[in-house]
Order: sequence, then structure tokens, then C-alpha cells
Amino acid sequence: MDKLKITVIIPNYNGEKLLPTCLDSLEKQTYRSFATIVVDNGSSDGSANLCAQRYPKVTLVRVGANRGFAYAANEGVRRARSEFVALLNNDTETDPHWLAELVGALDRRRDIAFCASRMVDFYDRSVIDSAGNCYAFNGRSIPRGFLAKDLGQYETEEEVFGACAGAALYRRTLFDSIGLFDESFVSYKEDVDLDFRAQLRGLRCLYVPGAICYHIGGATSGRRKSDLAVKLSARNSVTTFIKNMPARFLPSAFPRMLFDLFFQAAYQIVKGRQALLLLRGLIGAALQLPHALAERRRIQSAARFDPAYLKNLLRTGDAEVKLYRQRCRAAQSR
Repeated sequence: MDKLKITVIIPNYNGEKLLPTCLDSLEKQTYRSFATIVVDNGSSDGSANLCAQRYPKVTLVRVGANRGFAYAANEGVRRARSEFVALLNNDTETDPHWLAELVGALDRRRDIAFCASRMVDFYDRSVIDSAGNCYAFNGRSIPRGFLAKDLGQYETEEEVFGACAGAALYRRTLFDSIGLFDESFVSYKEDVDLDFRAQLRGLRCLYVPGAICYHIGGATSGRRKSDLAVKLSARNSVTTFIKNMPARFLPSAFPRMLFDLFFQAAYQIVKGRQALLLLRGLIGAALQLPHALAERRRIQSAARFDPAYLKNLLRTGDAEVKLYRQRCRAAQSR
């Protein structure tokens, strides 16, 4: 494994029905200098045995309990000795050229620290799942292009805020520089937090449209709007904002974040949906505040970024959030 250029890390929890599609697609990659690690989060199904018996070339790391995506991803990164580290969800199928496109981009662009894939809905491959991560001034983060019809608008290779860790390639030196995923997040938004920390250190991300990955989404924890997703996403979104938003942007960003939280709470109360879960997430963020503030001091003291560049990325995030809301309203009216 030490001689290989890439280590592909797949966090897994009860993915017995998902892993064959994912691992079989990796076996078809045109780029061959990689090893695969499956980090099993204490699965109660047969997924660990499946890996051991059907995929003997895959390194299986067994974790005694389900400690979340962040811990599993970190466990894989800690074991990787390759120049590049790829993270891949277990509910994906990769195009045969996926790795070749990603590693080609990093070899070509030495100024880039990590790459985002073009993730497409597994069942409707005319719909974008993610074209990189976006982050807005109000603390909202969404996958770029999420739920948009693929009309060719995401065909251009360009720098973006960050990468969805469901299908991304990182230089190993990125983790050496800024650290691993924040394990206090457990799952959800841990990749956005890593994206922000990277940007604050001047480590840039490139969206690679030729690196195609088909994603089911929510296959492990339930659909995207599961109770767990709502609660942890709310908690981790606030923590990400507190840890990372630069002081120079706070006078305008902080009121917008508070207004957005108020809007979310009001919407959930009026619709009678998940207001209690949102509240639990915000209480979790309050309990996590000492950790967030301690991390903020460490992160901001080491920050070295181009303010104009980051401001432009956040403005792009504002625009993407607006487009996402328009798509949601259009879908509800149909």
C-alpha cells in the first residue's frame, strides 16, 4: 500500500446490499495505482464478512461500534500512506474514469489541494446530486447544483468552496496541514467544516466534471430528511459557522445566520414538521459551544487566506442557495 498513489477509503455501516455495486465499480477503474480500505462501523449485517470473503484485496478495518462518518473517515486517513486519499460513500457507483480524472486534475494543478466529483443521482441520472460544496454567508451549506436537471451547466472545471466527502480526492498533505475531520460532528457537515478550514489556510478545491459518481443518498442513515439528518445538520451547521467564519465577515454574516435560523424554525413550526428536531440540534450546538470556540481560536490564529477570493466563494454560495430554494418551490407547486 505504501507504493500506491491513492488510498480509497469507504466508511461503511450495514452496507451489505450497497458495497458490491461500489466495490465492483472500483475494480473497473482505468487508473490502477490505488488500494481500498473499508472502515466498518460495527455493522450488524453481513457487510464485514462480505468484504472479507468476496473482496480479499480490500483492507477491512473493523470498528467496534458505529462512531459516525467522521471517525470512520479519519481511521482510514490515519492508515493511508499514499500521496492522495480518496473518500467514497458506500452507496455509490463510480464511472470507470473517476479516479483517473481526479488524479489527473491534481497532477496538472499543483496549486489545488483537493477535488470534488460530479455526483449524479443514482436512479435519475439526469439530476445533479453534487458539483462540489457551497457555503453561504448565512451559514447555509448545500451541494452545488443539488436536485438540478443536468442541462450542461456544470460541465466546466472550476474552483469551488469544497468537496462532498462522498466522492472526493485529497492530497495527503491537506490533512497534515489542517487536521482530520472533526469527530465531534459524528456525521453530516463534517466535510463542509473541513472545506472551510482548508479555505482558511489557502488550500483550494477544484470541481472536476469528468469525475462522475452515481449516488443513492441517505442509504445508510435514511433519506436526506431523516430525523438524524435534521438534528445533526442543524447542530453541525452552527458549529461550522462559529469555528470558521472570519471575524472580518461577522458583522454582516452573523445577523444573517440568526435570521436564517429564525426562518427555519418558523417554517418548521408552521408546517408542523420537524421543529422539535431542529430545536434539539440548536441545543446540541449550544452544548458544543466550548469546543467550537476553542477550535475557532486555533483555526483563526493559523488562517492565511485571500479575503477577496473567499468572499467571492461565499457570494457564489448565496446564489446557489437561492437557486436551490427556487427549485424546491417549483417542485412543491407541481
